[in-house]
Amino acid sequence: MASQPTTTSFALLGLLGIKSWTAYEIVAQIKRGVHFFWPRSEAHLYAELKRLVERGHASAETVEGRRRQRTRYTITPEGRAALEDWFGSRPAVPVIEAEGFLRLFLGDQATKHDLRESLEATAREAREMHAKGKALIEELLHTGGPFPERLHLVEPEATFIAEFYRNVIAWCERTIEEIEEWPNTRDVGLTPRGRQRWQRILAQPDP
Repeated sequence: MASQPTTTSFALLGLLGIKSWTAYEIVAQIKRGVHFFWPRSEAHLYAELKRLVERGHASAETVEGRRRQRTRYTITPEGRAALEDWFGSRPAVPVIEAEGFLRLFLGDQATKHDLRESLEATAREAREMHAKGKALIEELLHTGGPFPERLHLVEPEATFIAEFYRNVIAWCERTIEEIEEWPNTRDVGLTPRGRQRWQRILAQPDP
């Protein structure tokens, strides 16, 4: 029995809905853009492409590549119907997944040095992701990319992601400065600046 489709299944189906791709091409396309907001390993993506075929949502054919044969995937009518059903369903709740945040949350079991190292590493990673996104935006502005007709869909997300990583970097830097002021990582309690930030949040109207 074929497994049930996941959000990653529909990410791949959506790309196949644009055009047919070889496995190498579609994974490269995901690493170029989708990876910024739906990161998955290459092994997971290759395995999921095979499951699309098992479910009848895509067909696969062997084609000659420059150096070796490759598998080209094409969406089927059943795949388009499944994609249409997915668009009609409710999306999952947005989540934040950041190990640096988790380490800070559990930071009273670590040292100030540990937390500083963790947040500095998080900021470095965020800078790398921001640089990659900025390079992609620059390319799209100059060339339009492979699908210029889709830039109205790409721009809002690329803009949000660039601002998100900039915010993460600023948060890391600010938090590192505040950690340096703590006597240690235990029993510090709510700081005056922390109280002010919470009060500002409560004073804002609901979005």
